[in-house]
Amino acid sequence: MEIKPETFKATLPVQIRFNDIDALGHINNNIYFSFFDLGKTNYFDVIKPTTVSWTEGLIVVAHISVDFFSPIYYKESIAVDTKVIKLGDKSGVFLQQIRNIKNDEVKCRCESTFVTYNADTQSSMHIPEVWRKAISEYEGLEL
Repeated sequence: MEIKPETFKATLPVQIRFNDIDALGHINNNIYFSFFDLGKTNYFDVIKPTTVSWTEGLIVVAHISVDFFSPIYYKESIAVDTKVIKLGDKSGVFLQQIRNIKNDEVKCRCESTFVTYNADTQSSMHIPEVWRKAISEYEGLEL
């Protein structure tokens, strides 16, 4: 499978822990989701740390799809790359990948649809305008 090259502005090196390894000596597939969560948190810190307030709304993952290309082994130097590729009224789409830092080999790629959520009303909500502006400016997306 040919992996289309992508450009990412937000990247986070991730340290692999001993308990991330399975019996085959590579990272267990379930651990990748924790790495993607770290990448999302880092993304919001990068785009505008003083603008994004977690009290204005939450992000809930509504759908996630991952393609695993090759295993990640213990002591590999990896990073999670993250960007938003689509913004709707109440939702958006993250594109993320985990890659080997030394040779840029993409190990896996993930698309996840997120929904902004109001915990008080227990329902979806419009993406806060301050979030929309920060993401759009950072990614060069149309509002």
